[in-house]
Amino acid sequence: MKQLLKSPVINAICISVFTAFYALVFIMTSKSIEFKNNLYYKESESFWSAWSSFLANGHQSYIAYILIAVTVLVVALLILRRRPHDEYHTLILSNCLVVATVLTLAAIAIFYLMIVIEPNGIIEKFSLFIVIHWITVVFANLVYVLLCRWR
Repeated sequence: MKQLLKSPVINAICISVFTAFYALVFIMTSKSIEFKNNLYYKESESFWSAWSSFLANGHQSYIAYILIAVTVLVVALLILRRRPHDEYHTLILSNCLVVATVLTLAAIAIFYLMIVIEPNGIIEKFSLFIVIHWITVVFANLVYVLLCRWR
């Protein structure tokens, strides 16, 4: 596993594949009438209504474009790094992955609790969960790459 973490190319491939998947889903759903019709919150004055309206208007495509842009920057910085990460950088990356895993598990628990309390609006809630999760991963990777470049 440490050998995989040492390789900037592996990191670039992994973040690119997942960003491409999420960006494709976000862009496709931004143009989908079925997606819009399946949204639950429509007429109330709440956070969920505003988020539902954001999704219904297809603005998740902007999130996709931001994710793509930041991922391209991360990949470019990773590819420009011609040598593998040393033990110190590998340890930082593995610690970041552990923290990301713990935060993801906590987010899954919170997401589950939200669904148990109010099962309506599952699409809106799951979309928000994915957006927060993947934006966190991409920006954390950017911070990691920038920190590793300066040390």
